[in-house]
Amino acid sequence: METRRLKNIAILILLLLNAFLLLLLGYQYLQAEEAARDTREQLSVLFASQELELSAQADLSQSPLSPLVLSRHQEGEAAMAESLLGGPVTAASQGGGIVTYTGEAGSIQFRSGGGFDGGELTRDVEDAAGFVREFCQNYGYEDVDIQLTGGDGAVTAQQYVAGVPIAGCGLTLTFQDGMLTAVSGAHISLEGAATEESEPLNCVTALVRFLDYRRAAGVVCSRVEDISCVYQLQSSPSSLRLVPLWRIDTDTYAYYVDCASGSVVRA
Repeated sequence: METRRLKNIAILILLLLNAFLLLLLGYQYLQAEEAARDTREQLSVLFASQELELSAQADLSQSPLSPLVLSRHQEGEAAMAESLLGGPVTAASQGGGIVTYTGEAGSIQFRSGGGFDGGELTRDVEDAAGFVREFCQNYGYEDVDIQLTGGDGAVTAQQYVAGVPIAGCGLTLTFQDGMLTAVSGAHISLEGAATEESEPLNCVTALVRFLDYRRAAGVVCSRVEDISCVYQLQSSPSSLRLVPLWRIDTDTYAYYVDCASGSVVRA
């Protein structure tokens, strides 16, 4: 009887402890929600004082992305070249970080900064739209805009990584008479990527920086539609990096706020 009573007491204590922890978590959640509401209200008042509306759809709870240091992967470049040229390729270094991949349909040059281009190609494509969709799916390009009429036209797309768009990593494919004749763009891989330590601007601070920029630069807009954190590809002879930016979409144009410096530029 004594052992059973002790067990019941221990169970009761555990139940009370769990209930206390749940109440504590609930209280912390309510505090966080109240703080978020207060922040939005204060920011909305600040925007309204400058005749600018902040959309209720803008998520102010987002966390900024971390800067990434990238490595070049020539195996991936060769695979892309084969997909675009329609067969095996041979690689030849041109110096200065430039590698040319040559196949039966022509040549494509890849640079150490992620960019690539090729002209005067002769790649026959029976179904250009289907070819484009498959290529973009395989290599992480989204926002595909297909402008083709009778086998002529161009296609543009944007590379994404882990659901995040990368400014500076676009794609353009040009077709003539059902033939791929030119390619250009940029592409990166996250294989071997390393995170840099940083203290990036949060979402609210980025909006305040944009507000200051709008006033100083005389930007014409009346509403901030949305805000999201994106990456921008930055390259130099010694490094290849993805730098986080806050993208602010207004009712006129989009703007980027650098998460490190706070500088603002139009997208």
